[in-house]
Order: sequence, then C-alpha cells, then structure tokens
Amino acid sequence: MILETSAFARSLVRASLLSWLIMLSLAVSTTMAAQATRELKEIKVAYPPSMASVTLMTGIKQRFFDEQGLRPTLLVITSDLALKSQVVGEIDYTLFGGGSGMLAAAQGLPIKNVHLPHKFADLTLVARPEFKTVAQLRGKKIGISSFSGAVYSSTRAMLSAGGLDPDKDVVIIAMGREHIRLQALFAGSVDATPLPVPLHAVAEEKGYSLLADIEGKFEVPFSGITVTDKKLKDNPDEVKRVIRAMVKAGLFFLNHRAESVTLYMDWLKLSKTIAEKAYARSIKTVSPDGLGKDSAIKNQLGLIKQTTGKDVKQDDVIDFTLLRQVLAELK
Repeated sequence: MILETSAFARSLVRASLLSWLIMLSLAVSTTMAAQATRELKEIKVAYPPSMASVTLMTGIKQRFFDEQGLRPTLLVITSDLALKSQVVGEIDYTLFGGGSGMLAAAQGLPIKNVHLPHKFADLTLVARPEFKTVAQLRGKKIGISSFSGAVYSSTRAMLSAGGLDPDKDVVIIAMGREHIRLQALFAGSVDATPLPVPLHAVAEEKGYSLLADIEGKFEVPFSGITVTDKKLKDNPDEVKRVIRAMVKAGLFFLNHRAESVTLYMDWLKLSKTIAEKAYARSIKTVSPDGLGKDSAIKNQLGLIKQTTGKDVKQDDVIDFTLLRQVLAELK
C-alpha cells in the first residue's frame, strides 16, 4: 500500500510538473506573440478597393508587410482627400500615385511616387448590349470616376481611337469608382463606362459589349505608392520596408497563379472562372519591379502639362531612389 501510494505520488508530481511546463510554454508563446504584434508598426494606407490594389492585398495576405515589421491599416477615402490628409500627417501612404498623385505633386503638393505596382492602367470600355462599336456611342452618356486621373484619360483615348471627339460627341459624367459605374451601366443610367479587370468580365458574362481596351492606345500609370517629401527625408528605412513588401508581393502574384486566383476569389468575391480570367489579364499589367512603364509615365507627364501648362520632369513627381536600392538588394 505504501509502495502504491508512493508511485501514485510520483505520478501526480510528474503530471503536475508536465502541466506546469505546458502552462509555462503557453505563457511564453502568448507573451512572444503579443510582443511580436506590438512590434509591428502601424502604417495608415489610403487605397482604392479595386484591382489597383492587388499588389497591396497580396502583400498583406502573404505577410510580406509582417516580415518588414509593418501592419497596414487600410482606409477607403477619395484620392484628393487622401493626398491632402497625407501631407498633414494623418495618413502615411496612399495608392493614388499613378495619375492623381503625380498631378498633385506637379501642382505643388510635397509628395513623391516611390513605387508603381502596375505597368499601365488596364481598362476596357464596356457598353450596353445594343452597342457593338465605339462609334455607336455618339450622343450617349459615358460614366467615369472623375475628371482627372487614369480612368478619365484612358476613356478619352479609347473614344478618340474609335473615331469620336470626347469633348463633343459624348456626354461624360463623373460618378465615382468602378462598382458604382458598373451598377449605373446595369441600371441604364449610362450607356458605357471603362472598367478594370475583373469587372469587364463580370459585365461580359451578363451580355454587355466590350468595345475597346486601352492597351497600345494611350497607356498611363494605374496606381502608385505616394510618400511625403518629409517622410522620405526623415524615415527612409520605413519607406524602403514598404517598397520591399510591395516588390515581393508583385513577384509573388506573377509567379503563383493558384494563390493569386484564390486571392481574387476571396477578396473580390469572384467565381473561379472570372478569377482565372482576371489573373490571365492581370499578368500583362502587374509590374515585376515597381518601375512601371516608361511610355506610360511619359504619357502621364504629357497630360499633366496639358492640365498645368508646366513642363514637368519625372523627377518632379517620382523618386525611385529607394526602389532601386531595394531591387539591388533583392538580386
């Protein structure tokens, strides 16, 4: 009986010790996890919840920002408000650099574009089913986002290529982001609108006409990471970490088809068929290095000159210094 009690006691001690070790391990793990979370620096990023942000969303999903010690907090606000809020320090980064950001910089806002996640804005002019050519849109209503930026300039280019004068032959209506324009098209409020991947495929599936796409006509940058001149000067290390996460995300997107299709399905709530079409189209435009496309940048600078009357150089609106450092480090 004494031996049995002693054995039982030893067993109890071992069980208690094991339980204590498990609890200690859990406590250490919880503490380390909490510490890791605390060490991730929050950065506020204003972005369009659309295809323009696919590299950003890939970076978040694949934890490339976590690797860089960063935790993006995403804000959905208009480009003008985002850029102004950035200058006063309320937002750290925006993804509106492609068109609006470059124009704002040219007009004197102290910001620079430091990374272009797309080579150009891939837009398709989508119309109601009864229209089969761009020329048939004469006198019709065309929905755009605003009277500046990539959507506006691309729409004008597609209309011009189709034989129409954008200033005389159609009625252009500014009505906001692509989801709003798509619903307006379905409701008959507009006759045509430019749509990015994958919304053009969503419309096509419902019988709407794809009249033209922008490739080879008048390409301009689609989106871009903007940073204030002050942050570039005071905190270049953080900016480099953001750029590094974006470069890795772009490369991952281009080289991992299955994961990228799944991202489209989960993030944009697409069917697998539409997501696969979207990916096949996107690999033409997503930039593998963040440097964009020289001809698209040149076109954008030309548009800025038309708007401001100034001869704006690339260095006035873009600073790829840190991006080139990142690219050299990743080789």
